[in-house]
This record gives sequence, structure tokens and C-alpha cells, in this order.
Amino acid sequence: MKALPFVSMLCLGMATTAGAAEPKFPVKPIRIVIGYAAGGPTDAVGRIYATKVSENLGVPVIVENRGGAAGVIGTELVAGAQPDGYTILLGVISTHGLHPASGKKISYDAVRDFAPVALAVTVPMVIMVNPKVLPATDVQSLIALIKAGPGKYKFGSSGNGGISHMCFELFKQRGGGLDMIHVPYKGTGPAITDLMGGHISAVCEGIGGAAGHVRSGPLRGIGTATLQRARALPNLPTIAEQGLSGFEAYTWNMFFAPAKTPSAIVHRLNRELNAAAKDPATRDRLDRLGVDVVDNSTPESLRQFVPGEIAKWSKVFKEAGVKVD
Repeated sequence: MKALPFVSMLCLGMATTAGAAEPKFPVKPIRIVIGYAAGGPTDAVGRIYATKVSENLGVPVIVENRGGAAGVIGTELVAGAQPDGYTILLGVISTHGLHPASGKKISYDAVRDFAPVALAVTVPMVIMVNPKVLPATDVQSLIALIKAGPGKYKFGSSGNGGISHMCFELFKQRGGGLDMIHVPYKGTGPAITDLMGGHISAVCEGIGGAAGHVRSGPLRGIGTATLQRARALPNLPTIAEQGLSGFEAYTWNMFFAPAKTPSAIVHRLNRELNAAAKDPATRDRLDRLGVDVVDNSTPESLRQFVPGEIAKWSKVFKEAGVKVD
């Protein structure tokens, strides 16, 4: 057998080393951690993605619910997990935007402890009123009525410092310093019930919980808090197009890996998650949740997303004087 030239042997050795440095992924089950109980909107999104990614990769993709402390417990678990791609987080605006912006004591760093993988969905917020209590028909009439009766009207939220609360705080600020009373509830259900009963005047709620009430008529949609009209309520103008230019308040779900996860694995997960989002059957299931599906994000495009969210909401918290335990 003819001896290989030294250069050829060197190239072969380098190729073998490179192959050893990049083991096949995945070779075992992947765990998607969700910091909330089963049955909620984030859980539904996670399970829909898990089903398709598992089918495409040929390995189990398991959803693990680690609820508690408004998503913090599950988020902490992933922050401390092995950075090997087998444990990822489906994070939300609370865990990676609002908690850090509020000054809430958390053990993880929302930017340094995570590698963004893929933005899954965004969820527009909608301002709604009970027209029998607050007879506004659009953004300008809502602002006018609140200014005419400072301290007269109450708005509800799913909890202090959450997106439904901070959406309205942003509206108060952009509306010229509106004076309203905040009534926090333990979840959106009780807030909507009290709104329908006339005990409070308004809420800013995610479109999944708002669309049905707006379409059926007992509550009136004032505006969608995104720059583009929501697919689920295409006839409802945005708050921005009604005079508050640039007004945005939406929640989102994003997949994160622990920091220091190899770039090749992060990009493989990104491709698989985007492919799942493009699948017609998967997209149909997500559409039925009322969310806006994102199927083209990249790890590079998301590097400034979380820092931008923290910076934006930090200003709102500070100006509103909102304190979160």
C-alpha cells in the first residue's frame, strides 16, 4: 500500500479531529422547560412546537412544567442547566423583560445567562372597556373621558407588574399622564369578569382572551397595542394609528438555551423550530390560539431583543413608580 503524503495525512487527521469535536445532535430526548402550569397559553405554544420538532428530529421532545414565582423557578432551572442543547426554555416577556426591568430580585441574568434560539410567537395586547361604565369608542375619546374624570375610572390587570398592568401604565403615560386607579387580580379571568360586571372600567388584555369578548359585543375594543393590526381582529385599529405613534405593548414566547451552548447546536435548534413554525398543520394549531407566529428569527437577530425589552419597560416602571416584590 502506497504511503500517504504527510500533507494528506495531516488533512485526514484534522478532519477526524473536527468530526470528533462536533458530535451528532440530538441523540437523546430534549426537554422544553416552561415556568408555568400546564394548560395555560405558554404551555399550549410549547406543546405544539414540541410535537412537530420531535417528529422532525426523531427524538422525544418533552415539555416540563416548572411553575412558580411568576416563571422564575423554571427560568432559574434552565439558567443553571448543562449548555448542551438538551434543556431549553420557552421564556416569556415576564421572565426576560418585565422582571429585570422592575428590579424584582431574581437569581439569573436575563441577558448573560441565556442564548436566544428562536422567537416563537408574539401576542398583541388589546385595550378593552365596558361601554356602560366608560363609553369611549376610540383612543382619543378614551383619553378625553379619563382626563375629564381624574381618579374616576379603574383599570384591571392580571397582577402587579405584569404585561397587562404595564400596558396600561404605558397608555397612561403616552396619553398625557392619565389618572386611573389600578386594580390587580390573580389572573386575567377575574379581571375580565369584573370588567363585564362593571366593577372596573377597562383592561389591556392579550388578544387570545380579548378577541371573543370584542367580537360578541359585551366589551368594546379600543385599539390593538401593536404597530400592525392583529390578524385575529383585523377591523380594530391599532393604538398607534389612532394618534399614539409607535405605541407597542405585546407579550411573546421565545426559546432560550443556557449560555455557552455551542453555536452549532443553537443554530440547529433554530432551524428546527423555524421549520416547525412553517409547517401548515402546526401553524394552523398556533393560529387558533390567536397568536402571531414567527418563523424567520435567527440567534443573531435576537441578541438585542431582550436588552431592548428591558430598557423599554424599565423606563415605564420608573415613570409609573411601580414596585414589585
